[in-house]
Amino acid sequence: MGKNQIRTLLSDDISNSKTVISLLLNNCTDLLNKNNPLEDELVLFAEALLHFVLTVSMIPAERKIIVGDVAIDILVPNSKNLKADNDKAIIIHFFKDNNENINESIAKLSKIQRNTNNIWIVSSNKIKNLNLNTFIISQYSSNNDVNKYFNYPFSVILIKIDEFLKNINYSGLKIY
Repeated sequence: MGKNQIRTLLSDDISNSKTVISLLLNNCTDLLNKNNPLEDELVLFAEALLHFVLTVSMIPAERKIIVGDVAIDILVPNSKNLKADNDKAIIIHFFKDNNENINESIAKLSKIQRNTNNIWIVSSNKIKNLNLNTFIISQYSSNNDVNKYFNYPFSVILIKIDEFLKNINYSGLKIY
């Protein structure tokens, strides 16, 4: 599957992203598993994959930025929306270090995003007692084996981002 095919699939219907992400993640995870990767390597790969599909689908996002003194992995749609109205921006945090204290990270992110519904976590596995939207990378995750209230398979993240942008009536620059 090439970049142009992925671009066509995503521009035809954003719901195709579920198939695209699943296919890329599962194929690459199989290749990575030959080298017995660490869980945080899978999260790093998923982060790079999300950067790629956001770019190809032309969904507005700021990546690897600092707001105040808080490092942000991905901010959708932008820092202008975050500063104007917390309800109109989501922060996506990749839980890529098993030594990271997730509660401390969330506390830092909550300083700039007071609406915790708009702090999304990406992790290789479920995180117990975390009442935030969490996207689970495990290749074995499906809609059937995750709690539908807070946990989702990583493959649906682009669909959820698109839904969010529609819900806030985002009307930023769109190039076709």
